Amino acid sequence: MSTKEQLYPYRFRLIGGLVGLVIAVLFLTIGFGPTLLLLVFTAIGFLIGKWRDGALDIEGWIQFFNRD
Repeated sequence: MSTKEQLYPYRFRLIGGLVGLVIAVLFLTIGFGPTLLLLVFTAIGFLIGKWRDGALDIEGWIQFFNRD
């Protein structure tokens, strides 16, 4: 069994840990405000890219936030 196959069930935990590590390093090096701004722009860029790929369900999000 390869290492890739052994780590596959834990992929999201590993990705989450790496993202947390990157955010922690950014907090320590450039501070809270710039890190927050960077994360906001990254999220906006991700959403624009997903929308351009045709994979963003805007109507589903609107219905989710407008439910009674």
